[in-house]
Amino acid sequence: MTARWLHEALEAGGLSLSDTYPRDLLSMVPFHLPVAFISIDELATTNLEKWLAHRRIAYRSDGRPRRLHGALVARAGRGVIFIDSTDNVEEQRFTAAHEIAHFIEDHLMPRLKALKAFGEGILPVLDGRRPPTPEESVSAVLNRVPLGVQVHLMDRGPHGTICSWDVEEREQRADRLALEIVAPAKAALRELRRPGYTAGQAEIDGAPQILSDRFGLPMSAAAPYANLLLGKRRSRPKLSEILVGGSD
Repeated sequence: MTARWLHEALEAGGLSLSDTYPRDLLSMVPFHLPVAFISIDELATTNLEKWLAHRRIAYRSDGRPRRLHGALVARAGRGVIFIDSTDNVEEQRFTAAHEIAHFIEDHLMPRLKALKAFGEGILPVLDGRRPPTPEESVSAVLNRVPLGVQVHLMDRGPHGTICSWDVEEREQRADRLALEIVAPAKAALRELRRPGYTAGQAEIDGAPQILSDRFGLPMSAAAPYANLLLGKRRSRPKLSEILVGGSD
């Protein structure tokens, strides 16, 4: 069963993508969402900061300069997604999907909720052009909406992996939505059932390789996704509920 939040995110994003796989997200997504993609060799916090500074957007990342798989800069309902062009095509595809997921969940959906609650008059606040009034400030809706420019960084893990399951819920949800964008669960399960896979066989019988070959997922994302789709037991059932869905 698909989690309610996942269904709502897909609906809000309006991503009616073709069933041709692997999906070319960089060409397909801008027809559905107000986002643009920029590829940069050896993407890092330093060249991202320079790009923003050149456009008079003040931003400085926390900590030492570091390499990135991707980054999202969002403002006023639009986004720019940066991708490290030196990554392989599978990693770039998942990076794009992960940042698209953040754009939908962390920028687009909160804006839609705020507009529904306050009307068009709240747009200058959302876009950072005026501060909220005292009445607006105390709203629980507005408290959940990031104002002005948003910057999200997709760091590299210690081994260069890009799909991490041991992170906070926000990143878990972005990974799960990214997987649905790249390899929808129904289509992925259909592929895995062709050889008759059953629960617990994901790693043994090569299910991750099938997902990687068919949908263009990096193995770092395909392996845990195959386990989840095939119902392999995990030591953290709550995390499984977040990722594969439940009644909420």
